Parts: sequence; structure tokens; C-alpha cells
Amino acid sequence: MQEPHVDTSLSKPILPPASYAQSIEQENNSTELDKGFHSYIVVLNEKSGSADCPTLQGFIEERAKELNKTVHFIHLKKGMDLETELKDAAELVDAEVYVGAGGDGTLAAVAGSARRHNKVFAGIPCGTANVFAKEHNIPKDAKAAAEMALTSTQVSPVDILDVAGRIFLCHISIGTYSWITVHTNHELKRKYGRIAYMFNAIKLMMKERIFRFDITIDGKKIQRKASTIMVTNAGSMGMTTMRWGENIATDDGIAEICIFKARTLGHYFALLVSFILRKPHKHLKEYHKVYDTATITGNKRLPVRADGEEIADGGFTFKIIKHGLRVILPETKH
Repeated sequence: MQEPHVDTSLSKPILPPASYAQSIEQENNSTELDKGFHSYIVVLNEKSGSADCPTLQGFIEERAKELNKTVHFIHLKKGMDLETELKDAAELVDAEVYVGAGGDGTLAAVAGSARRHNKVFAGIPCGTANVFAKEHNIPKDAKAAAEMALTSTQVSPVDILDVAGRIFLCHISIGTYSWITVHTNHELKRKYGRIAYMFNAIKLMMKERIFRFDITIDGKKIQRKASTIMVTNAGSMGMTTMRWGENIATDDGIAEICIFKARTLGHYFALLVSFILRKPHKHLKEYHKVYDTATITGNKRLPVRADGEEIADGGFTFKIIKHGLRVILPETKH
């Protein structure tokens, strides 16, 4: 999914203000049942894979009026300083909730501002993979997700990934997977979804590429040869029931580094079968838990992707922040 470049102010401090840190300590250690919110800012990304922003905005306006809630809309544009736009709008309408409507990249950008501005976050999936929504059982229909954001009283803590002050929610990848997503045409992705990735995937698999990586995990250094390294905060792959690994959760304070060693078409087929059957493959899959910080460095030409957006080349350092974000989620049925 192609997300517009948004200035998320990387120069801002990684850690939020003390007041928010205290709210994380006091409020985010368990799921809350809030009495309800009254003022929202909704960020709409019309460039996202499945977005129909005019229809969605009309629905939200109608429901907000019926529910006696205030909603302010921001239409995401290329080059926009989203951080400033959200801050100014929040002061104007006294917003309690930031809502991102777009792909995972849009949701991550809005979530980062929500954390820094001490707001609750909600997501409406309008992208291609919609990993965050899939992982948290948020309705895949945009109107149903908007209804949940406006009416659900369940606020839950989720972990986040911090890369140089930027917040991401689901995955960071380097290797063949990131190369495929970077080099797949945006219009084809918008029209065909994940099927659009297949041609580039097969082409790259035929080259039998493998890369050397230097990895430091909570101070421990290792070296590996791999086709792809995937950092997972969310286990879901998005538009499928398959998962990157078992027991990956967004609220346990642990990130998983998944090292995939597939080189040939046979290897990739074996990996696919292992994902479908949800079984380990000790020769092709290797997992490491990260409790604090990790650095991954590889070929300087390899793109790094985070939540659907290209963020660097050659490597990255990330920190897992436990319960770093308060999120409106579907109410749990008892």
C-alpha cells in the first residue's frame, strides 16, 4: 500500500510527556471500560487501497450527530505535517480520540501522534493488508469499524515499536519481503490487493537471493544468512488466516524477530506449507524474542519496510514499548 509521505517530526522526543507516561502506568496495565468519548479527530487517507472516503465521512458525520458527538476531519495529503495538524485541531475541538482511516501506515502515523498528545487511538481499516485490524478483530468493513470507534467503551493497551522516534504498530521487515512490497506497482495493489505482489515475488524467488545480517538482540550479537527478517509485534499476515508465528501478541511487551532462510522455490513452498499448518520448520524458520531493543543490519541496498511504508535502507534499530498506546477495540463479550 502506498501511503502519502507525512512529516511525523522525527526530531520529537521518543518518550511522551510525563503526564502520558503516568497514564500508561496507571491506566494501560489492563483493559478499561470507558463511559464513552465525545470528541474525535478522524484522519482520512484517500490514497489507501480500499478507501471510499466521501462515503465513510458521510456515515461518520451522520452517526456522530445521532450520538451527540463532535467529529473533526483531516484529509491526509502528501507532505502534510500531520503532527501539527492534529495538535492544532485537538486544541480547537478538545479532542479525546484520534482515529486513523487508511492502511497500516496511516494508522501508525496517527497512533504516533495519539501517543505523543496523550489521546486514545482508534483505527478504521481502508488499506490492502489491514494487519492491525485483523490482529485486533476490528471489523474489516469501514463503516462497521467506524461504528465501533464511535460507540465501543472498551479501551485496551497495546505494545508499539519505536524506530528513531517513529511509532509502528505491526511489522518491520528487511530482505526479499520488503523488496517485493517496495517494487510492486501501487495501482496494481489498489486494484488486485495481495495478488499484485505475486509476479515480483516469483521473479525474486527465481534469483535464489540470500543475505547476511548482523543482529543485536538486547545486547547479544548474532549473525545469520536469511532471505527475510521480519520483526513482529502483531502475528497476523493481514488478508489471510496465516500468522508469522504462534504466540505473538500485541500486549505482552515482547517483539519477535522472525528469521526466514528460504532460498529456492522449494524452500518457499515448504515455508508456505509450514505457515498454513502452523507448524515449525527448524531449518527455514528461526525466532528470537526481544524484550527491549534490537538492531538489524544487512546489505545497504535492502529496503526496510514498516507497516507498509519504506522507512530506511540497509538496517534499523527498534525498541518495543509495552502498553505504549491506548486503543478503542471491539467490546469483549462475556
